[in-house]
Amino acid sequence: MSSDFELLASQQSPTETAPGSVPASMERAMTTNFGIPISGFLCSVVFDQSINCLAGIVYRESRGRFRDGSTIRTSTVRRRLEHGAYHLIQTKNGSNYVICDWALEGGSPQFEGALH
Repeated sequence: MSSDFELLASQQSPTETAPGSVPASMERAMTTNFGIPISGFLCSVVFDQSINCLAGIVYRESRGRFRDGSTIRTSTVRRRLEHGAYHLIQTKNGSNYVICDWALEGGSPQFEGALH
């Protein structure tokens, strides 16, 4: 599974965010019809293979649990779908996240303890 993640990660650019705005990669993703309800858009994503979850910065979280720019860790990844250059991740808790971009190699978002 990690090689698939790495392939799509190479096709996406890192998060580019001006203060008070959303990342350009997320704005591009929001113009895509994924065909399923989206729970949120994740940027600067890291896949933790040891516990099969993602950590990243969430935007437009549909259930109102997290503010834009919050760092979260998802529940267990149950399914990964590809839609163009994007990964759609379905989690154990029923959320559907779009991965907008990946953290730079060796980088990861500062985990603040917000769990999904």
